[in-house]
Amino acid sequence: MNKIKLSTKKELEIYMNPVRQNLLRILERSKLPMTPKQLSQKLDISPSSVQHHIKKLESLGVITLDHTEVINGITARYYCPAYVNVQIGLDHPDDNQMQKEILVQEQIARTYEGFLTQKKKFIEKLHDGDSEPRWDLGDIMTGVAHLSPGEGEELLKLILDFMDAHAVPSREKSPWEYAFIFYNAGEDLYE
Repeated sequence: MNKIKLSTKKELEIYMNPVRQNLLRILERSKLPMTPKQLSQKLDISPSSVQHHIKKLESLGVITLDHTEVINGITARYYCPAYVNVQIGLDHPDDNQMQKEILVQEQIARTYEGFLTQKKKFIEKLHDGDSEPRWDLGDIMTGVAHLSPGEGEELLKLILDFMDAHAVPSREKSPWEYAFIFYNAGEDLYE
């Protein structure tokens, strides 16, 4: 998968805008491309505002026009995520470090809140007497793995390759939202 590195203050401000993050999340979770009108209904803002945000995100290369359709004489534009890995430079401290860290914290919190929402729906189905509710919700795991010097890189590559291979939606597949955090926690790493 291609990588996009956002490095300027302007690029980061475009990307970190909360409305644009919500717009991206909706597109990433959708099985089909969406029009500005469809997005405006989900975001509860005007289609012209959505179009403004789309143009900003297109300028970064994180969303793209999928196709157009003529519907009742009007050309509808359908957008989808660009299926790229976005890097915001957390590994290179700069004047925007705090904003970048806040963005990552918000993305992790949104993923966790999504997990809790799905779990709540599952529990409600149990209480409503749903005969066979499905538990295909996912899981949260924490812990420590002890890896040799190359195994950490190997694990990261396995995860990235798997996620890249499953980034494009289809009607047959469900979106699974994720947030991975893992790092070398060796106490003597930089002593």
